Amino acid sequence: MLETDRSLLKKWLWSLGILAAFIFIAWQLGKVAILILLSFLVAYFLNPLVTRLAQLRFMGRTSATIITLCTLTVGFITVMFFLIPQITVEMKGFIQRLPELTAQLHATVTPVLEKHLQIEIPRSWNDVFNEIYNQVSKQGDDLFAPASRVTRFIFSTTFMALFVLIATLMFPVFLFFLLKDFPRIIQAVDGLIPREHRHTARRLARDIDLSLSAFLHGQFTVMLVLGTFYAIGYSIVGIPLALVIGLLTGLLCFIPYLGAATGFLLALMMAVFSFSGWTPIIGVLIVFGTVQALDAVLVTPRILGEKLGLQPLWIIVALMAGAEIFGFLGVLLAVPTMAVLKILVGFSVEAYKHSRLYRGDNDTPTIPPTAPPPS
Repeated sequence: MLETDRSLLKKWLWSLGILAAFIFIAWQLGKVAILILLSFLVAYFLNPLVTRLAQLRFMGRTSATIITLCTLTVGFITVMFFLIPQITVEMKGFIQRLPELTAQLHATVTPVLEKHLQIEIPRSWNDVFNEIYNQVSKQGDDLFAPASRVTRFIFSTTFMALFVLIATLMFPVFLFFLLKDFPRIIQAVDGLIPREHRHTARRLARDIDLSLSAFLHGQFTVMLVLGTFYAIGYSIVGIPLALVIGLLTGLLCFIPYLGAATGFLLALMMAVFSFSGWTPIIGVLIVFGTVQALDAVLVTPRILGEKLGLQPLWIIVALMAGAEIFGFLGVLLAVPTMAVLKILVGFSVEAYKHSRLYRGDNDTPTIPPTAPPPS
């Protein structure tokens, strides 16, 4: 291997080592890293809006950040003001029907389970409490054995609730300072890049920024559209909690395939649980198929188009790998991470094809074509 190629390989190994160290530290930080990462993603999403406001006359970056956050807060409260009463009405109606639905469940499902699975199902809450009391009486002193596990569970649950409360209070603080100082953060990172490679790094950063910003803004619009479609469709066919399930399905659509499947299963369970015949079940199938067809033919192609350029197989692999390694956070970041990796791999292949190692000659290697650096 020639000296130039060895130097290039060494630089790539250093970059991969720094990236691996960053991922390891974020993994060890756990929940704190998730809070900071989510704050940064929201700041990245809102940064173009704050930048445009800051360019107005008599408007600084701090004022633009405050106006943006206040507007979003007022908008969120307004939406909740109209949605919460409707959700409350649906929840109240569902709770009122719950005894009837439970009785129908016992009348139809319980005999099947007892006959085929030899499972004795309690008929009332008194039966449930009596069964619990009998099991406790049989266990006797053995109940004290897992006391330490119960104690650890209580403390861990309390700690989790406390962390969620603190994270909820700190999230606006992190978001404010990240939005206000976003240009300074980018400038500081840019200043740490060696001058020799600054032009290439800026090119990669610009390509990644275009891909991610298009994905995030487009995906947010797709979530709103699909959530509205599902909520209206499930309301028409008479599914209990149609508004809640529809909006939840829209929010989960940022996870390709998995979000739509989860919403579909929830709606199907509510249709079966309502015991209103085959009409709600068929209605759920029709709504799901119609919205999915509209999404595949009209919504996603028009809004997102081919901005990511990822095949469905790679998206599924990314989701599975992210869930296996980082859990829910991995699922959340799987598709954007795969989009970034696609750009980095494409650039690496391009640089490799312009190297002496690939060409097998001693000519001076040509530099991959790059766009002029941003002003």
